[in-house]
Amino acid sequence: MNTSGRSHSKGPIIRSVSLEDLKRNSSFKNTLKYKDDIPTHKEPQTSTLGNEELLKDLDNMLRNKLNLGRNAFHADKRNKSDSNISALNFKARSGLDGDFRTIDTEQDNDGDDDVDDEDDDEDDDDNNANDFKLNADGADKDEGEEKVNNTDNAVEFQDDAEEAEEENEDESFANVDELDGFDLNKAVDNKHVPVNEKGEIDYNMPVDKEFQKSLDQCAASLEGRASAPYALQRAVDWELKMFYTLEEELSEWFCSSDYVHFGQAQTQFKQKVNNPQLFFDDENYAESVVERLIDDIPNFLTPNLLALTYISMGCFAYISNKNQHAKMIRRNNFMLVPYIQEIVHAFKKIAINCRDDTRNLKKQTILLFYSSTILYFISAICINGRDENPEAVEQVIDAFDNTDLIEFLTKYIESWRWNSRLAMRIRNMILLLFKLIVLQFGDDSVYKGTKSAIYKLHGLKYPLNNPEKLSVSPLHYQAFREDITSRFPDYNMPSSELPKDVDKSESLSQFLEIPRPKSKNPLNMTLNVPEKHIATPAPSPPTSPQLMHLGEGSRPRKSFQTNMAYPCLYPSDDEELEDDILEDRMDLHSNKTSNNDIVIPFSTEEAARILSDNLEIKLSTKQLWYERDLFMITERGWKQQSEEEPYSYSTFNIDDNSSKKERDAIRIMQRIDKYYKGCLSSFNSLVFVLLQTMESSLTNNFHRKTEVSDKNLLSMLAPQLEIVRAKELSLKSAAGILHALLKWFKLSHILKFEHLSVVIHDSRYINTCASILSKYSEIYSERVFNKYVQTLNSFWRECSLHNESYRESYTTDDSKEIDTEVLPTFAYLLRILRKITGNKTQRLKELPLSIGILFKRYYRLFNLDMYHPILKITRELTPFKNKRWKSEHMELISGVYLYEKLELTDNWVTGKDISGELSDACGQEIALRALLQFYNFQHYEISMEDLGYGHRNNSSHDLLNKESEYLNI
Repeated sequence: MNTSGRSHSKGPIIRSVSLEDLKRNSSFKNTLKYKDDIPTHKEPQTSTLGNEELLKDLDNMLRNKLNLGRNAFHADKRNKSDSNISALNFKARSGLDGDFRTIDTEQDNDGDDDVDDEDDDEDDDDNNANDFKLNADGADKDEGEEKVNNTDNAVEFQDDAEEAEEENEDESFANVDELDGFDLNKAVDNKHVPVNEKGEIDYNMPVDKEFQKSLDQCAASLEGRASAPYALQRAVDWELKMFYTLEEELSEWFCSSDYVHFGQAQTQFKQKVNNPQLFFDDENYAESVVERLIDDIPNFLTPNLLALTYISMGCFAYISNKNQHAKMIRRNNFMLVPYIQEIVHAFKKIAINCRDDTRNLKKQTILLFYSSTILYFISAICINGRDENPEAVEQVIDAFDNTDLIEFLTKYIESWRWNSRLAMRIRNMILLLFKLIVLQFGDDSVYKGTKSAIYKLHGLKYPLNNPEKLSVSPLHYQAFREDITSRFPDYNMPSSELPKDVDKSESLSQFLEIPRPKSKNPLNMTLNVPEKHIATPAPSPPTSPQLMHLGEGSRPRKSFQTNMAYPCLYPSDDEELEDDILEDRMDLHSNKTSNNDIVIPFSTEEAARILSDNLEIKLSTKQLWYERDLFMITERGWKQQSEEEPYSYSTFNIDDNSSKKERDAIRIMQRIDKYYKGCLSSFNSLVFVLLQTMESSLTNNFHRKTEVSDKNLLSMLAPQLEIVRAKELSLKSAAGILHALLKWFKLSHILKFEHLSVVIHDSRYINTCASILSKYSEIYSERVFNKYVQTLNSFWRECSLHNESYRESYTTDDSKEIDTEVLPTFAYLLRILRKITGNKTQRLKELPLSIGILFKRYYRLFNLDMYHPILKITRELTPFKNKRWKSEHMELISGVYLYEKLELTDNWVTGKDISGELSDACGQEIALRALLQFYNFQHYEISMEDLGYGHRNNSSHDLLNKESEYLNI
């Protein structure tokens, strides 16, 4: 049965309605009437009707009610407000104003034939909405005449007030099955029900095709949004290293302006070597040529140095392919190893001339490039071949150590801060210093072996032996011990390796490590005291306290917590020793408990045992405790006992019975100590220059490959691309130097690490790091996957141009997916930021408010080496943030639980004493700096004199004189 009017929708809407299912949600609906003035609240007497008669009645009523005149509604809707139009638009989109029909049994299978399948425009819904607005505003009657067909079957309300109330109750239409559904029990029995295309019963309200399409699109978008974090997190197969392949590391040394020197070096080689091809083929002849060039002292600093540089670069004019070139570079540089000290002395002499001299600076800077190139190549070859030729590598390391090359470069960079010159080639000096640090101290593999040997030397467990085993830090264990003591004063905690408790209330060192037990949490101040006296414990716990009567608008917090500041008042699990099973579990009759009269809950004893067995004391913690004790002794005016310091490696005697691994580890520690002692006064200037170099990358401009497809435009951008590459490589080396020094200093001594961290922090590294991360955050993903234009010049490509066969065999690798030049930079920056802010509340407060947003942008690509510093900072920052920040950064908080190693008593999200942490933050920073001053002056007094520190003579006598003068005695 069809209504007389025709709808503008896709087709007639199939609908079966039972007035029994119409719900009255308000008094307004009780008076709701249709055009035939039949009230909706009147329920038909259906109990005595058969199913067929009921359906016919429904058809007749719906036919009379929904057959509305077009003119009546058209005249009335001009008076409606815009707010009511939205309600009508909702009905149009949901199909409530389309053709309504009730399907008979005979028409059940042929219902699809009557459906109008005409195709409309894609913006049909928008046109419907515009039709309502045009007609409401009195638009052209010709256009309105066609569009008013959408309202032929719409429901007209009696007045505007009722219609406004209907709009306010749109929420009641959320469940359309309740309002417009049919009686399921009756419909199933009579088969007069709507069915879908598969022949299944459809209990949902039918809608038109366009609206169903929009619903499907919305559902698809929601489903895609739910899985977005996993779908968008593309994995990056990359690992952070201090040294990558020889091909990448050697190419980073040169820029386009350096390639002009290749031809001159090749010319000098041809003039100094009578048979170049024999030099290439015969290694004995090559060694004799190198010896002759080194021994020719008068010509060593001019033409011979150029020929040696050409030899170090692999004699590329006689090479046929890249693999052969790499082998020749290794062979030639190992031939230069016996003469490394002569090369270092020549380099120092040229560098000093570039720094201090005012004549022939152009010639001197070219010679500085040649000499530093030889040292860079030798360093890279030794790092890459540390396992292949260990004897030659040790010879180079000893030569650099004896000539104090690292100290010289550090002071050389320091002098550039006060007297900068282009002739000093500061970019090359920074790159060379980074390679020398990696060679002298070691790369990642050497670091792991050295750390294991040092831990074994001090009788400690190496943390990586069982990385999956959870542990507890001494500070958290001490807090737990204080909590147990406050609850059970007579219980003796299991013995541990913690130092004895001493009175530190008058010492500045009290702020270095502050345990935060729950018994001293300020929350206990707001909790009620126990209701019974501690001497007469109650036989059973009292009932929950009654809530105080509060105002009508307040919501009391129903949180009843135990006051941890008072001892436990209630009996333990088995005080009478009547529970045999519990007695066996607690092992009360064993020798573990000295006094069997002291019985505590089994869970408490088990927790104490687990934490005591898994207490992890690191080498840095032991070093800090030792220096703190010396500091407290000095504070009290006591004399220090003359004994060998256990953590001063400069006085260590290498035992012949020790393993080679231990001997190598001690030598590395001695080289680090020597470097720290010689450059202590230069760290400030070194950090300043490195940060200035890093900040120069903030002016870089980038171009996507899709934007630069023209070769002419690419050639025009070549100089700019070269500048960007040079800045980014300097940024990578500068950050790498700071990261390597922090890493090795922490293994040598924790206070060496803390001193450099203070210098980096005071140089405003947090601002510099945040600026660089913000600069690259928007293009991070695309830059990592090589979506931006980069220069095509490289050392290997330039060398191939000097030989025909080499040029033909050389191919540019454009298929490289990951940019390995920029990824280490981000990892270094984040790790440095983590190291200088770790466990330092005062420095965490200086992080910018947008640091969480930056972290989320660098969290897009899945890589654990990038994740670890981000998540560690998030872990420390989260307790100080509000609920809104935590909800917005829940992805990072979840990442901490997924990828970071947690402690046994780790409640870092909400369990910290925030007020206590903030109030003690400044004191912690001051105490740390006082301890650093004490440590440096105690062990490196001569170096501290360069910073203005020294002994005060007769300080006590002068103090007495000043006091007597003040008192007029």
